[in-house]
Amino acid sequence: MFTAQRSYSEREVLEVPVSNQSYLKKIVSAGYEGEFYKVMVEYLGEEIFVADGVGKILFVNPASVKTIGLPVDQIIGRSAEDLEREGYFSVSSTMEVVRQRKTVNVLQKLKDGRTVLATGVPIFNKEQDEIAMIISTSKDVDSVNELLHTVEKQAAEIEKNKAEIHNLRESMFEAEGFISSDPVMEELKNTITRVAPLEVSVLIQGETGVGKEVVARSLHKFSNRNSEPYIKINCGTIPEQLIESELFGYEKGAFTGANAAGKKGKVEMAHMGTLFLDEIGELPLTLQVKLLDFLQDGSFTRVGGTERRKVNARVVAATNRDLKRMCEEGKFRKDLYYRLNVIPINIPPLKDRREDIDVLTKYFVSRNNSKYRCNKKIENGLLDILTRFEWPGNVRELENVIERLFVMSEEDVIRKENLKSVISEHRGNSNVPAVTNISIRPLKEAKWDLEKQLVSKAYEMYHSTYKVAEVLQVDQSTVVKLLHKHNCMK
Repeated sequence: MFTAQRSYSEREVLEVPVSNQSYLKKIVSAGYEGEFYKVMVEYLGEEIFVADGVGKILFVNPASVKTIGLPVDQIIGRSAEDLEREGYFSVSSTMEVVRQRKTVNVLQKLKDGRTVLATGVPIFNKEQDEIAMIISTSKDVDSVNELLHTVEKQAAEIEKNKAEIHNLRESMFEAEGFISSDPVMEELKNTITRVAPLEVSVLIQGETGVGKEVVARSLHKFSNRNSEPYIKINCGTIPEQLIESELFGYEKGAFTGANAAGKKGKVEMAHMGTLFLDEIGELPLTLQVKLLDFLQDGSFTRVGGTERRKVNARVVAATNRDLKRMCEEGKFRKDLYYRLNVIPINIPPLKDRREDIDVLTKYFVSRNNSKYRCNKKIENGLLDILTRFEWPGNVRELENVIERLFVMSEEDVIRKENLKSVISEHRGNSNVPAVTNISIRPLKEAKWDLEKQLVSKAYEMYHSTYKVAEVLQVDQSTVVKLLHKHNCMK
């Protein structure tokens, strides 16, 4: 124990070189004798070994005594070099500091076979020309390695948990039909998971068919309301005279043909859940006021009623229209726009995230195989052609095209020829060479010019006969013949 170590006498202090006496006196008067420092140094896990500027041992703590394996009175006052020579440790960090006059780190082999990492730190006098004292500490290498192993194991466990959470998140998105690999859409997923738990309105904007409802369902799925109703109403498909009753419900006798008991509207049905207002830009101005009123205090009245009903519903709206511009034109209320647009989410069109065409095509192929109980595949090269289309109808159009291909293809392999017949109406693709300069003339002459124009323009664009063959959907050998025929090869 620390308290068993002996104290220095005044005579022993005076035997220390004059330049070091002040440091030792500080140890004797404050550090060594002070009760606070006794407890602190005694229970410190690391070995503490203090020597003077020439390596004479001044102080060791209990951990260091245990490491050396000698009684305190056989350590204090001796030279660290003697202990090194007698094999108590293979190399002395204290003596290395004396030799090198700088901080050192050494691996020490102890008598009991253990290896420790020892660090020696010199403390210079005020003139910085002599070492006044050397403080050495050591740590069991096996303990350090075990600690590192524990840390690495914990880090691996954290990474494993993160991977499991990521996979769970992806499976939840996939369950809602949110399939993507494009970096922009991956960031959108992150936005959804951050925003979903918040009790704020969200406005989803994007072209028709980009997947606005998929995003809305995902927001509900990742929210704290996911066990409550998800209610959707399309503001653009319900006649203006009926949409108020569909949205807010009506009391009995509100109008001719009404349910005798009255009826709940979509707002009430969404209580504690999520209300998805699709195509919000189509909502009549008169109803925008009532919707705004509901968003402000969460209450409304049914059609034909006077009682205000309280509903707790999270509102998510979506539109393919420019609501900001509609506000400027007086077609949409600014106050409603800002109330809905607390968190804006913009979904880019499919043509701006072509990496998604690949994964979406494979997903729709797999889904249709399950739906039609078959095992069809797409021909090599067909996917490249699909990625070059503009897809004005976005994901919905791609989904419909893949399903039509399944229905119309009689073989197990869906070929380019099948695509040609299915997608001819969607040829508005900037990557497919356009036909220009058509005038009335002999058909033979026109066919010659058209053939030349197509093949030359395609070759100029792609610089590859294989690419041209894919685009024009002919054999590569045919492309080579046509290029030679029309002197288009450079």
